[in-house]
Amino acid sequence: MVQIDSTDAGEPNQPPPRVHQIHKTEAIRLLLKGLTLGQRLKKNTEIEQMNEDRALARLEQAMDPDAFPDPIPDDTSLITIKSHERRALKVPSFLAAFSRVPKALHCVLAAEEVADKELDKAAKRKNDGEDPATKKRARDERVEKPRVLGQQNDIEIHQLLKDTDAFCSVPLHYFTNKNLQYINVHAYRLPVTKANPEKGEKARYIIDIPKLDEILGKEEDMTFGDYAVAHPNFFRMIVALDPAGLLGTQARFYKKHFLFFNQQIDKVEEYPAWCDLERKECVNYRISPTSFESSYYFAEYERFKLAHHI
Repeated sequence: MVQIDSTDAGEPNQPPPRVHQIHKTEAIRLLLKGLTLGQRLKKNTEIEQMNEDRALARLEQAMDPDAFPDPIPDDTSLITIKSHERRALKVPSFLAAFSRVPKALHCVLAAEEVADKELDKAAKRKNDGEDPATKKRARDERVEKPRVLGQQNDIEIHQLLKDTDAFCSVPLHYFTNKNLQYINVHAYRLPVTKANPEKGEKARYIIDIPKLDEILGKEEDMTFGDYAVAHPNFFRMIVALDPAGLLGTQARFYKKHFLFFNQQIDKVEEYPAWCDLERKECVNYRISPTSFESSYYFAEYERFKLAHHI
């Protein structure tokens, strides 16, 4: 009968089981768990120093085996520091209460603090609208339209105008094609001011209207031709800002508002008489939004014409 040696059975040689240096018995494990945090930190500092000495001894043995023939024990495992204790140790005043803290734990705490700060910065940039994706402000290809010879394409409404509208009335003359082009081209150097933020929000920059009026002129100087070009552009911005689009409350009001003036037979020659009414009702709607009433508009339209000609 042939005897088969176990080493020839095709099984790979398994490394010998690791000999525990600290956690030798269940009783010792229970005693280690009963140590206070300060005692475990102190013990871990001692274990860390032993492991560093062994690492140096292994290097010396590898460099000169004859001079260092004695076997070197395996590294000793550190005693467990619970996750909630590690979080508490991130507080400087709590960490300072312990005189001996392992260097390895200092490294872990420092790495976690750096990671936490990076997450906080990323969250802050996102909340402030300053994350890289927002700063890049890549142009949305959906707004591109084919070029048609002899046809004027709509000019893009700059974000500064939209931000300003969130805080105050934007003068209508800013929306003439000429002024929209100026704002888009010179947006990087337009006069701006910080708006008072809502509670919990960061202050935003908006157009400094009095200073920009010095460049673009005043709304009171508009002609009917300027108005005819500007109000459709202004309405485009309102529709874009309204979450419900054309079906939104603001969009429906301004559609009826502008349609009323456009339907008046004498709108061109009487523009100097009713332009103040148009501006007044836009301001009133911001201050105290009300539904559109055609009878009220008719009465006010006639009253403003009469007052203008007296």
